[in-house]
Formats: sequence, structure tokens, C-alpha cells
Amino acid sequence: MLVVAVVAVVAIILVASLAVLFWPSGDGDGDDNPIHEIVPKVLSTGSFVDAISSTIGSVGGTIAISNPSSVLNGLRIDVPEGAAPGPVDFDISSAPVIDAEGLPDTGEIVSRMISIETDGPGDWNVFKMFEQVLTVTLPYDPSLVSDEEGVRFYQYDAANQRLEPTGFVSQNLGANTITFNCATFSRFVAIELAMSIFESMNSSYAVDTGFRPKSDGWFIPNYGSYLENGGLCLGMVSYAKWHYTYQKGDGDGLYSMYRQGDRNQWRDDSTAIELATRAQMGVQGIWGSLTAQERANTSAKATGLSIIHGMLVSGEPQLVGLKTKYANGNWGAGGHAILAYKYDNGRFYMYDPNNPGSSLDSAQQQMPFTYSNGFTQIFKSGLNAANPLQFNVFYHASAKVFSPLNAYSGLYQSAQNGFSGNSVFPEIELTDEDTSTYGYTPVDTDDDDIRDTSDTKCYITGTISGGQEDVNSTLVFVGGQKFETAVVDGAFSIEVPLRQGVNDVVILATDSNTFTNWAGFYRTEIESTAARGALTVTLSWGQGSSDVDLHVLEPYGRHIYFANKMPDADGPYLDFDNTYGYGPEHYYATDDMVMYDPSGVQQSTDLYGTYQIALHYYADHDSDWENDQVITWHVTISYLALYIEATGQEIWEEVTYTGVLGTADSGSYSTFGSGSGWSEIIGFECFEVDLDDYDVPDPEDVSFD
Repeated sequence: MLVVAVVAVVAIILVASLAVLFWPSGDGDGDDNPIHEIVPKVLSTGSFVDAISSTIGSVGGTIAISNPSSVLNGLRIDVPEGAAPGPVDFDISSAPVIDAEGLPDTGEIVSRMISIETDGPGDWNVFKMFEQVLTVTLPYDPSLVSDEEGVRFYQYDAANQRLEPTGFVSQNLGANTITFNCATFSRFVAIELAMSIFESMNSSYAVDTGFRPKSDGWFIPNYGSYLENGGLCLGMVSYAKWHYTYQKGDGDGLYSMYRQGDRNQWRDDSTAIELATRAQMGVQGIWGSLTAQERANTSAKATGLSIIHGMLVSGEPQLVGLKTKYANGNWGAGGHAILAYKYDNGRFYMYDPNNPGSSLDSAQQQMPFTYSNGFTQIFKSGLNAANPLQFNVFYHASAKVFSPLNAYSGLYQSAQNGFSGNSVFPEIELTDEDTSTYGYTPVDTDDDDIRDTSDTKCYITGTISGGQEDVNSTLVFVGGQKFETAVVDGAFSIEVPLRQGVNDVVILATDSNTFTNWAGFYRTEIESTAARGALTVTLSWGQGSSDVDLHVLEPYGRHIYFANKMPDADGPYLDFDNTYGYGPEHYYATDDMVMYDPSGVQQSTDLYGTYQIALHYYADHDSDWENDQVITWHVTISYLALYIEATGQEIWEEVTYTGVLGTADSGSYSTFGSGSGWSEIIGFECFEVDLDDYDVPDPEDVSFD
């Protein structure tokens, strides 16, 4: 099977999801904080009846009910490869809703209460959060519905008496179902609101949740983009939503917290930076698995109605996902997320952590929307309005469905203590040529507190000691990419790719998952002055004691892999062969390289053409000699699609694929894609582009054909 990915461009930034309370009046003036009144949601049900149970492992699978006599006919859960760490049990049941208190005046329950419980291996049950988003389709009862356009699904939190929207991907009016993305589960219910509410959005309708960026957002900015450095938006806004909804009460807003040193300077706010980074690391894989193509069947009108629906029912701000679709029809890789906290004067008011502390009067943080016309303006995000990132496709997501509440409560308690105490947190120290324990991490050569290298890659070496748990592996994040490496006798070493410029590097010492509250933390920056990278393919995998190999078949037929790395030529090459687990392995190309055919004859001075990428499971080295361990692999392709020399602007494309391999075969490694042990082939096309191809049309001009 050939999976083809045509390179598309995008800068990525993630944003917020905060708590909101809705009332039908407001003048839209000033930055005063209205009182955040929470209306308890109390839903009473009858007895739950079992519907279906199933177990799905790391290879993925589908749970579906296709039986017209079932009250849950049409239910479907699609679990992608690599989303589950091992076998996860699903138990699905439902019950009639007998009574509902706290809904808006026109709100009606139009489905059964659907309970989806999960149980997985070991530490996974602490947060019960999948590594990628699942696609969930749930049915509502058409006999209870007046107008299906006014129906949306919610996650019901009985303990906190709250309803959180699930977000919205699509609605099938014929099947009476709604589809959304999800990474955690609980209980779900459909609610209908009268369409008269939405139709009045063309006139004077107003809603205000009480959230204000200058009180309830972060003081620190999102200090980079996902495709460059930092990229903490989703973690920042999800945490800000949690703090506003569950923690603030009558206390301080997030904006005034963790202001260390100079209160007017954010770079010395080490606790805030660590907290934001930890929150982002927890949701990094989830966000990355949301591809641009998944948004194609969501209309701008349906998205806007879903956002308003969520504000009305939950009383909380809503997470708005942003994508870019270019004039040539290509999707930009990745995306952005912002928080809608108010609607008034025919527009949404947004919190964007790329522009912290913004006021209600900031036009850049407003998004026009009416019932008749939908979204009519590109959303421009960034600290500099003169050179912003531009997004023209919008969708409604749910922060609570992505992130379990107990993850944030643990982070909050740790942040209150400044993440201190080596009896809890392992201590991470990097090693280099100047440390008592010699290592290979680059050093700062020009006294600017940033480590320096002239290469496109480097080793990160260090030691991990102390803490409440032994650490046998550690996570390393470079510009948003996640890598894992073994910790042996308290030391670790890993080679990572670097982009030209300053690269943000975060080490998270944990054996289990990225939300672990006791994980050690270390952040540094490395500046690369190497020739501008043009193409990098990175392989990593989630298991130790295993040998998985990256294979690239170039446009002119040259097969690059561990037996043919070609590191001494002036063409692309493979860096090294990782035979003990986790990776990474990298295929590198810079813009000054040339292309060869298999005989070594130069064919081209550019990198254009079709590349084929495949993974091969060479050997399993664990202690179970009877069975091959299942490998969960990740391949990230980063490509410089366009460089504008006049402005220095770089337009990157980045796409990540995930899959599993279950059979090791050391005998088939040289026959590209043929035989056991191989993944499916990923096709990747690199082509010359025109600057006009990357114009961003207005939302109403975007076609989803």
C-alpha cells in the first residue's frame, strides 16, 4: 500500500481553552472581569444497560454498533495504529436521562447517557489518555429533536457537575449521528438548543464568559512556533482553561501568578515557563495527530454554531482550532488553536497566547462571524501584526476531551512549590566538554547563554539522579519533536536533528508518560549555524531492546539505509544505525546538496522528485525469545518548501506518520518494502513551488472539493 503525502506548508502554534459563562447582554467595552458564575449541571439517569465490549491493542481497530434494534445504532470508535500502548478494554453502556438541571432555557436532552469506560495496562490507567486522537461517532434520538442543526454532544462530569462540549467534526443527518475527536473517555450526552438563538447572531446577540486575557491568560507568551521553537500554545490554553474553571475561584488569575524577578519581564519566570512546557508536552502527540485533511468536511457555519453552542451550555470558553489552506489547494501542515471567550457585535473575542494580555479592543484578536455569512476574515496570529501567521479554516475542539483533569491538578500543586525537591523530581544535568563528567552536548561559545554548533545535528548527553522513581528512559523534545532514549547507570545520550537558528530543547525524565507529575525537567537552547536544512526524515520508536531501520528510496533510485548511509558524499545521507531501541535515525539533506543515481552519477543539483520512505523491523532483542514485541514507530518529514530571500521568511512543511510493526525479519532488509518486517511505503513529493501558491484566501473562498 502506498501512502502519498504532497508537501504542504505551515507554521504551527497552539492556543487556549478557558472557562466561560454566557449571558445575553454586554456592551463589549473595557477589560473589567465580569463575575464567573457557574451553573451546576445535574443530570439524573435510569439504569445503565450494557451495549458492547471490546479490546483494542496498539495495532488499532474499530468498535461499531450496526443494528437498527439497538438504542446505540450508529456508534463507532476508530482507534488508529499506535494510539494505544497495549491492550485497552472498552466497555460501553447507556441509560435514559430522567431529569436535567442547569441547561439553558431552550436546552433539551436528545440522547441517552452514553458511558464509555476504558481500562489499559499499568501506568496508562493514571490518566487513561491515548497517544493519538480517536474518531468517535455517537447517535442521538431523532424523535426528541426539533431541528438537527441545533444538536451537539457533551462530555458529562458528574463529580464537578459540568458539561464540556466534545467538539465537532461532522454530522450525518441521515444516520442521526455526530462525529468528534477524542483522546479520553467518560459519559456523553446530546443536547439540542433552539435554532432561534443562532439566527439572532445576525443582530445584537451577545455572550460573555467572564474570562479576560489580561487576568486569566498567561503573562508569558508562547515563545515560538511549533515548526520552529517552543510551540506551547495548546498546553498553555488548556491549562489556563483548567485554572480559570477549577482553581481560580476568588483567588488570583493566572496572569499575575509565577511573576519571578522583574515583573515586567517574562524570561526570568522559570516556574511559568516550566509549567507551560510540561502542560504542552502532555498534549504534544495528541495535537500532532490531528491532520489538516480531517477538517475538510466541517463547514464554517457549523463550526461557528458549535462554538456558540458550547459557550451557552457549558458556560466556558471554547477551543477553536485553526488551519491554513493555500490558494493552490494544499493544506498547511499543523495548525493553531485559540480560545473563544466572548461573542458580541457579530464577532468572537479570542485569547491567543502569541499575544498575551490583549484587551477587548484588540482587532487582531477578533473573528467576525454571523449566522448568515459564517467566518469572513482570516485570523492573524503573532506578536507582530505586520507579519502574522494566517489561518482561514476553523474548527471546534474540546480541551477537556484531550486532557484529563487530574493531570493539571498535579501540575498545579508542583508549580506552587516551584517544581522543587529532589526527593520527588529527578535531577537532570547535561554533560559537555567542560563538565566534570565528560559529555558531547554543545557548549556556549559566545557567552550569550545559548549553546552553539555548526552542524545540522548534535548529541545531547547527560545524567539523571534522585527522584521518587527510578528512570530507565527519558524523553527529549527538540522544537516540538519527541524522542526517547535509554538511561543506563544514570546516564543518557541521544543524537537529535537541529534547524538553522535557535532550537528549543526540553528533557523530561520519566518512564511512563508526559503528564507524570514527578518527572524531572531541564530546558536549554542550541543555536545551529549550519547550512539551511532543506529536508529531514526522522524515525523514532517507543520500545527499547529492538532494532528498527529507516529506509529512503530517492527520486533517482538510490537506496539509503544502514548498509548504504553515504555520509561522505555531497548528497543526502543517513546519520547512523540505532540497533538498541527508541531511535532516532535521520535522513538529512541541505539546500547545497546534489542528487545521485545508484551508480553514483550526479543527476540533479536540486532535491525535487518523489521519495519513498519505509521502516523495517530488523530484530527484537528483549528477553521474550518466543514473541516479537510490537513496535510503535513515528516518522516525521520536515521540508523547507519556500525560502523568501528578501525577508528571510521560511515556509516549512512538516508531517508525522505513526504505525506499528509486529514481526522482525533480519533477512529482508535489502529488498525495499518487500517481505516481512516492512511497514507500508510512505510517498513524499518534493517539488518547486511558486510564491503565489502560498497566498491565503479568505475563509469564504476556501473550497473543500
